[in-house]
Amino acid sequence: MNSPRPRTRWAGALAVLVLALVAPTGRGPAGATTVPVTPAFVPVPAASPVREDFDGDGYPDLAVADGTATVGGRHGAGRVTVLYGGPDGLSTGDAGRRAGISRATRGVPGSPAAGEGFGSRVARGDLDADGYADLVVTTAGTSDAVIVWGGPHGLSGATSVPAATAWTGDFDGDGLLDLVLLRPARGDGATGTEATVRTGPVRRTGVPAREAALDPGGLAHVAVVGGATGDVDGDGRDDLVLSAHCGAGAFCTYVYRSTASGPVRTAGHRGGPAVAVGDLDGDGYADVVVDAGTRADPAPDAAARDGEPARRFDVARGSAAGIGGGGAWTSVTVSPTPEGPAPSGAGARDGRSGAGVTLLDTDSDGCADLAAPAAGEPAGHSTFRALSGCPETAAADAVRRR
Repeated sequence: MNSPRPRTRWAGALAVLVLALVAPTGRGPAGATTVPVTPAFVPVPAASPVREDFDGDGYPDLAVADGTATVGGRHGAGRVTVLYGGPDGLSTGDAGRRAGISRATRGVPGSPAAGEGFGSRVARGDLDADGYADLVVTTAGTSDAVIVWGGPHGLSGATSVPAATAWTGDFDGDGLLDLVLLRPARGDGATGTEATVRTGPVRRTGVPAREAALDPGGLAHVAVVGGATGDVDGDGRDDLVLSAHCGAGAFCTYVYRSTASGPVRTAGHRGGPAVAVGDLDGDGYADVVVDAGTRADPAPDAAARDGEPARRFDVARGSAAGIGGGGAWTSVTVSPTPEGPAPSGAGARDGRSGAGVTLLDTDSDGCADLAAPAAGEPAGHSTFRALSGCPETAAADAVRRR
């Protein structure tokens, strides 16, 4: 979750891109979906990146991804459903304005393929600086991602980019969104992750203003599995956090602090595969949370209930100096309790949250709340909620929904 900053009229105050592993309305075998094709636009630098409004009408839009959807009779081909916003809210009814995006959509490269998982993850933002948010759709495998371009009629047309996963953010502080692309190294015996930063604006051909490798020495030896963005040092730039499998069953977290020339790795931590970024304590600096898994020996005040073990999260607080080394991390143990609803969006995935961990300000107190699936449960089922612990809050809480 990004720290608060000035936004244009398009961005809105509501964080609207919530990804859930649920079937969109009308799910089932389907033929090609047609959406209007819009022309290219001349880039117009904005005061801040447009994040959520795909059609430029001033209302935020919602993208719901389902990488398991059946498309054209091919199970697991995947699709994304876009619900456009308006004066009465999102277009959720039968007569609402919506679009389905898959490999069967006119203008999207490729064809539906069983098990590809198109739409397993998305990122969004105005990559070509034309005033309309764009949507980056990645897959569950090694197939190329696509950028679906925003315009006055909504999302239409798409360009392939070489990535298995992607994140958007203003990583150099120039007010334009940049694109981080990652994919497993290819070739016989290849290991690690290939990563590049495409500095915005990114033209509709996929060509950026400039391109540079991201941490080739470090990422060449690990497999990146998740990530998140947020401003951990309050300098107005988006910082990048990646989680990776670093060998022998272990996972590592890498923090990349952004500079005028792009992200630079400044800290690391041993932790779980899921990571999220958001301002837990309301101090204006985004914090980093890593899901460290279950505890076999929970503390007395975090004992297992109903046979479920306690959950441990490792937390590093943001500051003007960013995220520090090993001493900057503290562990918080949370036990499940049977009361109360889980927050909307629990277990969601988006451009700022790692798989299975989400930071959302669900109670509008200025501090992000933490949501994660319970141990062994899919996202959206049994869910932990560890409240942020704002200065006025005496202690963290935990809520689970069944």
